[in-house]
Amino acid sequence: MANHGAAEAASIRNEAREVLSLYSDGEHEAALARAVVLAAVHPGSAVALNLAGLIHRHAALVARNDRGAHGDDEDGDENASALEKYHRHAALDAFSAAARLAPNCVVTNADHAVALVHCRRFEDAQKEFLRMLDTVANNDQADPALYSVVYDMSGDSSMKGRKRDAVKSASIAMERFAEKINHRILPLEAAKLLDASNLGGPAADEARERAKLLAETYPYSPRAQLLRAYIDLAPVRALDPAMDKKQLLRRALTTVSQAAVNFDLSLMVALFHAKLLFVLDNFDAAERECRRALRMETPNDPNWDDIPPMAALGADSDARVSYVKKQLRVLLKQIIVVAALYWSSMKNALQGQRVVSVTVDTLHAHYDGIDKSAAKTISDATRFLKNQESWSFWICLNSRCDGKKFSDTSSLWQHTCSKHRDELWGKLQSLIDPEYWENTSQDDHSLVGITLSRQSDTFLLPRVQDMFESLLLSPSVGIQAEPFAEMRQRKCREGSEILGSIREKLSFRSAVLE
Repeated sequence: MANHGAAEAASIRNEAREVLSLYSDGEHEAALARAVVLAAVHPGSAVALNLAGLIHRHAALVARNDRGAHGDDEDGDENASALEKYHRHAALDAFSAAARLAPNCVVTNADHAVALVHCRRFEDAQKEFLRMLDTVANNDQADPALYSVVYDMSGDSSMKGRKRDAVKSASIAMERFAEKINHRILPLEAAKLLDASNLGGPAADEARERAKLLAETYPYSPRAQLLRAYIDLAPVRALDPAMDKKQLLRRALTTVSQAAVNFDLSLMVALFHAKLLFVLDNFDAAERECRRALRMETPNDPNWDDIPPMAALGADSDARVSYVKKQLRVLLKQIIVVAALYWSSMKNALQGQRVVSVTVDTLHAHYDGIDKSAAKTISDATRFLKNQESWSFWICLNSRCDGKKFSDTSSLWQHTCSKHRDELWGKLQSLIDPEYWENTSQDDHSLVGITLSRQSDTFLLPRVQDMFESLLLSPSVGIQAEPFAEMRQRKCREGSEILGSIREKLSFRSAVLE
């Protein structure tokens, strides 16, 4: 009995190879006819069923090409011909039967899922892909050559190699499916659901349930998560402005906060998250989210995630990124305005009790996350403080000194004359009254508005209104603040240019005097 079963399986496999070779030679109709008969005669053979599904799928593709379909219309039933639909559904029937016979074959799982996609059964396709991922995660996948004649035609690959190739092929199919869902299917769904939510009543309730289902079905899609939150907030927009909406807003915040963690390169998720935090009066968190988003060096194209679809304006990805970052900067300005208004509304006594302060460690931690060069400068200044007991220092502009620091201009001048002497330095010293450079530090106003507390590692900002004005006048919307390292290089370059100009003037004066 066992020998008979093995002989039958070998016979089916040999015929399947012949059919596949026939198809490869261009005999498509003959190959399809034989594959259909083989699957009908052997409904318990995954090899025969997978072959029939494969050839039906190719036949559907040929029918699609014959009608001149465009690339973005490959799954549209509205324009599909009767022949195309027939082959799609025949392929699905064959792959579905094969998947029942070979549940741990990754190739069969992926082919079944793709056939479901072609028949627009996206949620069922998602389930099949997830089942496939579980099989791979548990390392329980079968040798694909057992169920697909495509994988044993060469006869020289190892089982390990076949499994690896099968997982790679299935992963590519899964990625294409995810892109299709997020970029093409969900925008269409979103347009319908947003229209329904605006109608109110039962239609809005159904839209809310559908959006929830989509978010749960496609957890890898940032657009699906934003769609759910957006539709959940539709009733809030219709409420009286005087009503307390925070409970509904917090419910949506749960979804969006998790999305911000899962999709940390999505500007659209970050913007939605920051706006929601802002309306909930969580200004610190809103500011942090804005700054996190603005620090993204390679964010996703906002067009991938935006709700409503096409909300991110721009002709290309760079333009859309710029558009969203501009909105983030506008929101930052709004946060500053709210903080300034709140501060102004406080009584003077309360303002005095709430002087803004910041420790050096906090400042260093902040810049360590956004500007390493600024963090290094803070570390250098801290070490200088420990040695000199002063925050104020001067840096030698000569590149050979590698940023050597001095506590006052007098010591810097002595160093310059000693280490960088030439005939011009003596002339320069004779031209400049020592009173000017010896007392320069007395007129240094670089720390106006900032004082030190009793603990030397804490800065106090008693003139908070000045701080707000500075923030509001900081680089405006759409303009990036100059990075600290670039600012430092620019200052050193300007200083060198000034010294060069002085040298030229001294040379000219020397020539005249001679």
